[in-house]
Amino acid sequence: MAETKEIKIGDYVAAKKFGPLEHDFTGEVTKVYDNSVLVEIRDYDPADKTAVGDMNNRAVVRKSAAKITGNSADKN
Repeated sequence: MAETKEIKIGDYVAAKKFGPLEHDFTGEVTKVYDNSVLVEIRDYDPADKTAVGDMNNRAVVRKSAAKITGNSADKN
């Protein structure tokens, strides 16, 4: 399966709710694995504040479930 755009460190992604999170969230990719990415959660629903804190503001998200919304280094 060919991906249209490869996820890189610094990309901002949107991800669906999972586990203790009750709402979708967005964040910045800090590490890329074979099939998933580590996301530093930046924007989330206030109702998920405790869950995000318990997760140390990080989540591992499947690449197929992460949608790129931007990049922190968009200078090209």
